[in-house]
Amino acid sequence: MRVTSSLDTINSFEICNPVDPELMETDPAIVFNGENYIVVWADEKNSQPNVFYITSARVTPQGVVLDTGIRISSGTGTSESRPNIAYDGNRSLVVWYKSSTGIYGRFINNNGQPEGSVITIASGSNGGSNLAFGDSNYLVVWFIGTYPNLEIVGRLVSRQGTYIGNTINIAMGSGCHRWADVKFDGRNFLVIWQTGDNNAGQIIYGQFISKNGTLVGSNFIISNNTNTQRWWPALAVSDSNFLVTWQQGTITDIYGNVDITTSGIAETGTSIYNARPIQTIFSRNLKFINDKQYVVYDVTGKQVTASQLKQGIYFIKDENQFLKKLILVK
Repeated sequence: MRVTSSLDTINSFEICNPVDPELMETDPAIVFNGENYIVVWADEKNSQPNVFYITSARVTPQGVVLDTGIRISSGTGTSESRPNIAYDGNRSLVVWYKSSTGIYGRFINNNGQPEGSVITIASGSNGGSNLAFGDSNYLVVWFIGTYPNLEIVGRLVSRQGTYIGNTINIAMGSGCHRWADVKFDGRNFLVIWQTGDNNAGQIIYGQFISKNGTLVGSNFIISNNTNTQRWWPALAVSDSNFLVTWQQGTITDIYGNVDITTSGIAETGTSIYNARPIQTIFSRNLKFINDKQYVVYDVTGKQVTASQLKQGIYFIKDENQFLKKLILVK
């Protein structure tokens, strides 16, 4: 049992528990739609043993489970796994991988009920689907190919389930690129993934993608450029930067960084982000800024002068227009 600092108990509760204890549920994902949480997972209870179909339930903020489990996929054929879900302000889109056949999706309304038909996002040997909603469309990402030759691609999907533009090539060519995550920062999507074969070490990469599906800059390295084992990258976005996390090492510690600034905080006409991890500078004085006439921004993206600076966090552009994080200390 967990206990809060005010000594209130926090109890876990079952969201899905089939009568038959031999049946399994796995791969949960979750989103909040402004009223309730919608949880999706792969569930064995709707089919023969070892075959899973995508199921959902609503949970209130108070922890009341409103649905015992609604099958949202077609529920036929081979197993479905690793669902992910995003909310667009009106309803949610769920995407998943179906063994040997492709990437699929379906909308769920705020009552937890599926709407429309299952849509085929990609056919063939694919996996690792994920998605995020921008201000008008979803970006769905996944990997294609056969291990160890895997590549990351994506596609824009509208609120109505139609495809916008062509497939987006995100991480192509040599290397094993897989297990992508994606978030929208108010201006662009950021896609991250791991590159590297099993037992040979992986590196975490990223790529910005615009709202219309074009690449912004090129692939860039997020983790250290060493062949340490790194798995399952994930990210979240604030109003100033991204937190990127991953599992690292043979003893599996958790690592992360906040080196990538968002692109959605810049003032009109001013882009302050640079699509790469940024150097952090700790300083007690501003002499080097004045000497080189660096451009300085606060954490909201507003340009400020050196005379306005106090202790805190800022961002500067050097003479090569590379962004650096400046931390002024006493």
